[in-house]
Amino acid sequence: MRAIRLASRASALSLAQVEEVAAPLRSAGLPVEVVRVTSRGDADLRTPLYAMREKGVFEREVDAAVLRGDADAAVHSAKDVPTDLPPGLVVAAVPRRLSPYDAIVAPGGAGLEALPRGARVGTSSLRRISMLRRLRPDLEVIPMRGNLDTRLRAVGSSVDAIISAEAGLERLGLAGGWRRLPPEEFVPAAGQGALLVLAREGDAGVLEALAPLDDRGSRAEVLAERDFLGAVGAGCRAPVGVLARASGRELSMIAGVVPPDGSRLILVRASGPIDSASEVAMRLVGEFEAAGGAEAMRDWRDELPGAEGIRWPR
Repeated sequence: MRAIRLASRASALSLAQVEEVAAPLRSAGLPVEVVRVTSRGDADLRTPLYAMREKGVFEREVDAAVLRGDADAAVHSAKDVPTDLPPGLVVAAVPRRLSPYDAIVAPGGAGLEALPRGARVGTSSLRRISMLRRLRPDLEVIPMRGNLDTRLRAVGSSVDAIISAEAGLERLGLAGGWRRLPPEEFVPAAGQGALLVLAREGDAGVLEALAPLDDRGSRAEVLAERDFLGAVGAGCRAPVGVLARASGRELSMIAGVVPPDGSRLILVRASGPIDSASEVAMRLVGEFEAAGGAEAMRDWRDELPGAEGIRWPR
């Protein structure tokens, strides 16, 4: 029996993610081979994510390995995948999602409110920067790239804290040492905590093997969040948060954006049947636009050319 080849980035977190896909395949008696790929996003650790002009800086090379036939499927962090997939690839599975929330990692497990004035917080996510500046404009934001394990080692030395996805901390097997940030103040990124497994369209054998990994609720959440991003024209690196939560037959969603002046968080909600997840997402789009979210997005686009010149309110 030929092994199913799973393409992934080579970081510790990416390999932990690919193991979530590989383990159940092995349990089903299927041999698995991991194909490690270095992406442009891993090679360029100096440019802030929001300043990278092209899409898919973490995914392009991994997806290319699948399209070339060097691998059978790609395993990605869903929050990093552009809403428009490469032609020829489809979502084969969305495994059960872990925590979608953001967390602050600081010595002693201190929360955001406990950081001293002027504390240095590392992140290169424009969404996290904008929401952090609204809550604590006194803090100094330090642009920080690199794998999560590298960023964690910087806490207490080059920075006083970092903001990270809680799921990443869990996947690395860390026990505590962080504080979850409330989603209605720090709205998570679309797809955060979830994996997307992409395979070639029409590759029936691979798609059949991966189908049992799919989690209905997680798929509804992630695809609804991606529908929202696509409809408002927000890329996966835009300063917009959106979170869907499935409970039984219902899906509830929130979305939020902080305008460049840092004055407030525009937060909107929508809910409806899980079987109509896309319609729920479109209702959320309407609420978002009515509340001024689309205007705030346009204001951000005006700020982003020459990203180093972004003016943060004080």
